Parts: sequence; C-alpha cells; structure tokens
Amino acid sequence: MYKFNYLIASFIVALVIICTTTTDLQAQDESVTQTVSGIVTNNLGEPLVGVSIIVKGANTGTVSNSEGKYSIKVPENTVLRFAYIGHIAQEIAVNQQETMNVTMIDQLSQGLQRAKAIELTEKQNEIVEADNSFAFKMFKEVSKREGHNTFFSPLSLDMAMGMLYNGASGNTRNEIVRALGIQDFSATEMNEYYQKISQALLTVDPTTDIAVANSIWYRNNFSVKKQFIEIGKGYFDANIQALNFNDSQSANIINNWCAEKTNNRIQNLIGNTIPNDMMMYLVNALYFKGQWQADIKFDREKTKLDNFTKTNGQKIKVNLMEKTSSLKHFSDEHLQCVEMDYGNRAFSMIVILPQQNKDINQLISYLDNKKLYDAVQGMRWKQVWLKLPRFKTECDFSLTQPIMDLGMSSIFKGGFKNISNDNLWVSDIIQKTFVEVNEEGTEAAAATAITIVGAGSRAKKIEPVRFFADRPFLYIIREKSTGVILFIGRMDEPKE
Repeated sequence: MYKFNYLIASFIVALVIICTTTTDLQAQDESVTQTVSGIVTNNLGEPLVGVSIIVKGANTGTVSNSEGKYSIKVPENTVLRFAYIGHIAQEIAVNQQETMNVTMIDQLSQGLQRAKAIELTEKQNEIVEADNSFAFKMFKEVSKREGHNTFFSPLSLDMAMGMLYNGASGNTRNEIVRALGIQDFSATEMNEYYQKISQALLTVDPTTDIAVANSIWYRNNFSVKKQFIEIGKGYFDANIQALNFNDSQSANIINNWCAEKTNNRIQNLIGNTIPNDMMMYLVNALYFKGQWQADIKFDREKTKLDNFTKTNGQKIKVNLMEKTSSLKHFSDEHLQCVEMDYGNRAFSMIVILPQQNKDINQLISYLDNKKLYDAVQGMRWKQVWLKLPRFKTECDFSLTQPIMDLGMSSIFKGGFKNISNDNLWVSDIIQKTFVEVNEEGTEAAAATAITIVGAGSRAKKIEPVRFFADRPFLYIIREKSTGVILFIGRMDEPKE
C-alpha cells in the first residue's frame, strides 16, 4: 500500500513537473524574438543617420548608424515605427521578414520628383572643371583685395566673359582662352555649354527660385556685327537693345532690367549716368533662392547669441543657428566641411572651416578645384552638431585688376573686331552681389557688367561631429550633379 501511494505521489509530482515545463515552454514560445535589419534612406537613396526605430507599444528601439543601417530584435507580428525629423513617420508590420529596407520621404520634397542629374558631354564636363579652376583663382584675387565677407559669383562672371569671348579677336581672344584654360574647346563647344548650363539650372529643382539672364546694350548709333548679335540671342538668350546713351533714362533702363532679374537685390549696377565714350554693356544677372532641405531647416527658437571668434582673436556676439542632423561631412589636416542641401537636393551649400591650427587666409590659399573635388568625394554621412551664423552680405567691386593679374590684359587695350570694326576695349568689369543665410534657407544674387568703350580716355579701375562655424569660414553654393559653382564667399564677421 505504501509503495502504491508512493507511486501515485511520484506520478502526481511528475505530472506537475510536466505541466509546469509545458507552461514554461508555451510562455517561451510567446516571447520568441526575431532579428530585423536593413538600411534607412531618404527618397534620393542616400543613407539617413540617427533614424529612430521603435517597437510599437514597447519602450525598446534603436537608431540607424552612419551608413543608415539598423538591426533590432522584435517579437513576432509586431509593428516598427520609423521616425526622423522633417520626414513622414512610417509604421510597418513585421511579417517574419529578416530584412526591411525603408525609404523616408521628407516633408518638403513630398510629391517632388528626385533631382535628375544634368547630363553634360565629356567636353562640357571638362569646361566645368576649367571654369571652376578659374573660379578659385579669381576668388583668391578678389578676396585678397576685398578682404572680409567677400561674396563672389564665378558663374555670373563666366556668362559675361562668354559673351565677351565671342566678340574678341586676334591676340585678345587667344589671351582670354589661355587665362580661362579653354584652349581645347572650340567656340561652338563653349557656346553650347553656356546655353546648356544656363537652361538646365532653371529646371533642375522646382522648389528653388533661380534666374540666369544675359543682356547686351549698345549705343544706338554704334555699328554692331550681325554675327555677334545672333550668337548673343541664340546661345545666351540675351536681351539685346540699342539705346540712346545720351538720354539720362538709358542708365535707368539697364539698372531696372538688372533689378527685375535679381528680385531687386542688385540695384544701380552701372550708376546713374553713361559716359560719353561708352559703346556697350555686356550684363549677366544671376538670382538664387532656395529653402533648406527639410531635415536641415533650422528652428528659430534654437538660434541664440553666442561668441564668434575673428581671425585676430577678437570675440563678437552673433546669432548662431543650431541643428543636429544627418549631413555629409569631411575632415583632414587642413579643413573640415559639411554639405547642406536645398529643396530636392539639386543645389547645396558647402561650408568649409579651416582646422583649429589654421586661419581663413591659409584655407583660401590652400583650396582649389581639385582639393574641393577630393573633399566632396571623401564626404561621408554623419550625425553633425552644426552651428552656423545667420548673416547678410552685400558686395560691390571691380574685377579689372584680378582679371589682369590672371593674364587678361589685352582686353583692356583692344581686339574686339568680332563686335565691330571700330576700335573698342574693355574699360571695367564690375560685379555686385548679395547673400542672406537664415533658418529657412539662402537668397543670393549677382550681376556682372563688362563695360566696353570706344575712342576716348580710358578709365583704370552618432556622437555627432561638432561643426561649429563660430570662426571665419568659406561657403560655396553649387549645382551638385555638374559641380558648377554659382557663388563663393568668405565670412569673417557675420552681420544681419
């Protein structure tokens, strides 16, 4: 009997153990996890750093790394919520997937098509390289003379010089070709490039307001060759008009045209009167207004007065905007830079800081088109703690001496038989610029006028990378697919 009772008791204990074990296994089955991994990108296919991936209904989650990758363990049949500032949050059910790649759509470009690269021929890409190389040479010369807060437009000068190039002849034309580095290109190739780039820039980003306009104004009793006019109309889409330069209203007509094309940012380009020996003005007007891409846009409430250290060590108070965001970043022993996109990411601003042991003037001396290209190629997506001053700058300067210093002196002596049989020369090359950078984006404008005179006296004139632009820096506004530089500036002392 005792043995029987013992067997029954043993059976009951075993049964309890079996039941308990079964209950534990069932509980374990309910909490079985799976690993989900993937890459989070924006709608342009670029990786997003710092995207939060949260298990809905739980407090667990992760963030995407510097390559946009993530990996997370989740219960079966759960929902993951992907969130990133400035982008539309997404909730996605996990149905036994091991890989889940997610595209985040930013709010600004929602409904926009991805920016399409401007397709240039091999020759045209080489012209871009030549133009950008000349841009850095010119900026170094202009910065040397103008000093603090210089803002210069290479593209505006290129367009005006393109029109002048078509009017040049003989040694003057050869000198322009050598100085611009365009020896390997025919006149037709150059003109087709100017035509292509000026037209393409207008349509590459529908969220950006941009204007590229050319004009040729000449004295109404001055004989201009038909071919020069036809090239101006055909390739540069130039507004061509003969004016009575003796009439006091003629200067206003030219100035008003320029103001209209630049949203009134560039006014009184050529002054109030036209000299008696002036025969022609070749004018380019360039205007740009772009909103920061959604995840870059700054919050005004975070903008505050902070120290900005000038090259001489003096500290001044400026409004510093602040943002932590996923940005392309590069750093070496000479500089560090970030790229900030506008609109649908066709255009961008590259902000370049000298390293702590160097100053802005050393950076300008060091930097050229090849070094900028290498920096852009070396950029990687990182979480960046960015501080950037709010600023506004206006410049008005003569490019005559910088042009002469870079090897173009003949244009100021003569050699324009492709414009007219009369004896002509350039008397001055002037440029006016404007730029304003704030929490919403950037507005910039430039106008370049080449003044041509005839016989008469000649005038001579994750832990985020810290990127604190709280000391002098360079900034470049460019079209990304071609690398065409619209503007280059240096900021030594931010002012609003």
